[in-house]
Amino acid sequence: MEKNKTIKLEEKDLNEIKSLRDENSRLTVDFGRVRLEMILLRAKLGEMEKMDADMEAKYKGNRTKEKKLVEKLNKKYGRGSVDIDKGIFTPVEDNNG
Repeated sequence: MEKNKTIKLEEKDLNEIKSLRDENSRLTVDFGRVRLEMILLRAKLGEMEKMDADMEAKYKGNRTKEKKLVEKLNKKYGRGSVDIDKGIFTPVEDNNG
């Protein structure tokens, strides 16, 4: 082939090139959407993990308060059970004596 001579591409070759270019453009946009969605999901996951850790800490704190309250009530009333709805305490009989 001579230098600087242009050759007209066949229509099917030109269409194939355009098709690939268009597909690459669509893939680039789709890739960008997926990446942005991943960024947003990671941020949301981070928020949820923090909320989870906070709730776990509060739950453990409540369990500690509950244990302390049970100890306090056992010292005051002895071992037994409480009916919260009726507001009554029923002592447990001691089988040691």
